[in-house]
Amino acid sequence: CMSNSSFTNNTGSYTELSSGTVGYFSPEPSEVTAGTSKSLTKPEEDWSPAEIFLYTADPSTLEEASCPRAYSPTGQTGLLPASFNDPLQPALNAVANAANFLNMIFQASDLRESTVQEDMEWYHGLVRALLEADTLIEQALLTFDADPTAPVPQLVLRATRKPMAKGQTIVLQDLSKDWESLHKPSPAPDDSWFRSFKFPVSGQPATALTKRVLLNDLNTLDTPKWGQGDSYVTSRSGVRWATAPFLDCKEGRFVPSWMLTLSNSFYGLKPDLTPEFRGVIRVDVNIQNLDLNQCANGNSWFADTHQCNRTTMQVRANNKKLEKLDILANFYFHSYPDLW
Repeated sequence: CMSNSSFTNNTGSYTELSSGTVGYFSPEPSEVTAGTSKSLTKPEEDWSPAEIFLYTADPSTLEEASCPRAYSPTGQTGLLPASFNDPLQPALNAVANAANFLNMIFQASDLRESTVQEDMEWYHGLVRALLEADTLIEQALLTFDADPTAPVPQLVLRATRKPMAKGQTIVLQDLSKDWESLHKPSPAPDDSWFRSFKFPVSGQPATALTKRVLLNDLNTLDTPKWGQGDSYVTSRSGVRWATAPFLDCKEGRFVPSWMLTLSNSFYGLKPDLTPEFRGVIRVDVNIQNLDLNQCANGNSWFADTHQCNRTTMQVRANNKKLEKLDILANFYFHSYPDLW
């Protein structure tokens, strides 16, 4: 049994981590298309290598597996494992700080009146810099909306790490015209990391914001032009995470590392000086080597999915085939209790 600590899910905000676990097994139903004379069944996609890797963490299970897109197991509703708390602090801070930098730019600066094209180098530098905040961050994205009512962002930038012979290269891509490519069909990760901020159920800002009064006593190139202003800032508690990790797919092959998406939004100001959605900062963090407590009780991720005898505290591992069946049965039991 491993030991652990916790967070909150995509519909919550940051809390102190308790104990937890990750997703559970959910087989994909076959898709049937009606024809004129008979029904044609599409070839069923085989996600079993990813599901086995979820339970075994054995990268050899992915060596021969091909993939059409990233894979994400069924979402969890509980807290993140407590053992994720300390390792994720740098990434949480980076996302919150980047969001607040943009809050200040769009709320308390003359730059809020400039165009995306004029500010493009700022965005390039910011999304690249997010990768330097923590070695666990594998990918960073920035979305920007000039029109808060538009269904898709005006600007989408992605920075990723690419290992090279003499170090690492940061690859920057503009995906503004390829928004849909980021949100492929299930079981790939969905767009909740963005949509939950832009289209909150209550109609109010999805992030907890705190008002700041800004006083200026500056003689720097006669800027800013105002002596006092207001701004709204967020904190680490405003950072959200996806309801399940995902396994990335590159060039038709799974990358053998589970990733967790963290995101936060930033805001401009409406004419009445209330917050107005402008975009989202996102990072994808490698959680493959973080400890996880499967012996934990409660509803945290992967809680009570252990293979331990609680009386003797010995792991049942004599029969590997039986052990795998036990794991699957345990996931089904906790995921679908009404079936038992």
